[in-house]
Amino acid sequence: MVRTLAIGIEAPVRAPGRPRPAQRGAGFTLIEVLVVVAIVGVVVAVAAVNLIPSDTQVARREISHVALLMEHARDAAWFGGRPMAVTLGEGRLREWKLAGRSWSPGTDEPLAPGLRLDTLYVDGQMMDPRERLLFLPDGLGVPFRVALEVRGQHWAIEGDAAGAVSVVAP
Repeated sequence: MVRTLAIGIEAPVRAPGRPRPAQRGAGFTLIEVLVVVAIVGVVVAVAAVNLIPSDTQVARREISHVALLMEHARDAAWFGGRPMAVTLGEGRLREWKLAGRSWSPGTDEPLAPGLRLDTLYVDGQMMDPRERLLFLPDGLGVPFRVALEVRGQHWAIEGDAAGAVSVVAP
């Protein structure tokens, strides 16, 4: 229904009992609130997946850190011109330097909590995990495999005769 105003402009007739637009309270409708909550939920879900690493990603990072420490000892042997060794035990990776006829401790790096040495193989033979893993200054090495457990996952660090050190996935 349309009513004609005195000057010839027609205005819609408002339904009885409905307040004028200026009298309605300012606010959001339920649909608008639900749409915003849904969008925020999707953004949080996407961010959580990308920002919170999985156990596998954390374990790979921790194992890679140990591999880098071993490469550091290998490089120190190559460039320092004297044998270097590493030991893994008691939650630490310790470098050893051969000074004369005895080993002196070098850097001592704490390992990540929950990282545990399973087995140590040198040239295919199982060794006592407390033994030193030796790196020679000539750059040639003996193949080795250090099996570790991190966060319930089994990983390994392998070294070949050419001196390359790599991380092996479970």
